Amino acid sequence: MHAALRARQAADAARPPHHAIAQIVLARLAGEPDGGGVPAVEPFVGPVTADEARRTGVAAGTAVPGWLRDTVGLALEAPVTTLVERGIVPSAEVLAALVPQLTAAATSEAYADPALRRVMAATYRAFRNRRSLLLTNLESQVRLHELPWVRAAERHRHAGATTARVRGVLRQLAELALQGFPGTILPNPLIAELRTLAERSGLDVPFTEELAADIFMGRFSGKFTKAALQAGELLDGTLYSRYYGIDYPALERQRLDDLCKRRAGVRGGWSTAENGMIIEQAQILTTHNLALLVHPVGADPLDGWDGLARRAFGTAHRLVRKVHGNPRPLGTIKDAAYAWRQAVFFLALCGVKEQVAVVAWMQDELDRQPAHTVRRLDPALAGLRHVLVGGSLDDGPPPHARRLLGWSAGGHWMHRS
Repeated sequence: MHAALRARQAADAARPPHHAIAQIVLARLAGEPDGGGVPAVEPFVGPVTADEARRTGVAAGTAVPGWLRDTVGLALEAPVTTLVERGIVPSAEVLAALVPQLTAAATSEAYADPALRRVMAATYRAFRNRRSLLLTNLESQVRLHELPWVRAAERHRHAGATTARVRGVLRQLAELALQGFPGTILPNPLIAELRTLAERSGLDVPFTEELAADIFMGRFSGKFTKAALQAGELLDGTLYSRYYGIDYPALERQRLDDLCKRRAGVRGGWSTAENGMIIEQAQILTTHNLALLVHPVGADPLDGWDGLARRAFGTAHRLVRKVHGNPRPLGTIKDAAYAWRQAVFFLALCGVKEQVAVVAWMQDELDRQPAHTVRRLDPALAGLRHVLVGGSLDDGPPPHARRLLGWSAGGHWMHRS
């Protein structure tokens, strides 16, 4: 028995150290340009060759460890779609950092002169790298089209020649965001790219940013109202509007600011929590750009709406699981409510049979979670089931059923559960 153990230990000790293998991989990559990626990973992560063995002393045929293969994989140069599918782009925030190159290439094609095309593409990339600031009183930073040299170049732009291509890029990016990261709020840099592509493709799409609760002044700009009205065209009477108790036709008869305060049950002021509750109601009414990605952008994700609903629910219950034992859980609860809202939105785009099947699947999936997760998330699922069969959460719902929201001024019920 001891002999076998010592034999295994000797074999482990005889293996070449990882740093020696890493030096071999580093030598393979040395000929690649510093400023770019690699077209394929496989040539750099294959087993040690006989020539490399003679030069380094590492045995020929030694495999490159998995962690090192994954590290080299991060250098893959490929279409954004491929990078998202392989998990090299791990979040919507990372996607937003890559997209300016895609947007710059698509929008600069409208300039016929090659030199001007390069200048405008470089200008766009540089502009997106500027520092972003949060401003009050509905003010905004200087926009790209307000720069004097961009205005001067505008007369040389032939928009019609590239409208179809830019619109295709817009739809591709929308589908990437939905398919790659369901249950995750769209970050503001990604919204900025979507807005630019929409403008350059001739679409009037009122994309709305995520607002900061600590500097919110109690007012929404006109594009929020416009986004809510467009969302109503898609969602009025659906499971989404019934679950959140939205009367979309009434939006045309009242101010969005006042409606959000009333729905949040607060008067507004300088409380960050109350501001967050008001902003969340605006996100619910507008769907925070999800409805716009469906129409007019026309996103049609590969997983289908039922598949995205399942994945968004998976994100929600994973976040709720992290609430247990968390001394500061409110941020996690807020993110879980975002994911839950996206699951309800995707589900609202499904047929009734699909909705019933997905909600049953959600219950089965939740029942396999730890008891503390079931206890916290089951009221939201009970509320969704109640609405699905025709009930209302505003008119005598079952005691156990709740509408899951992320912000609360008096302590969140999910934290107390």
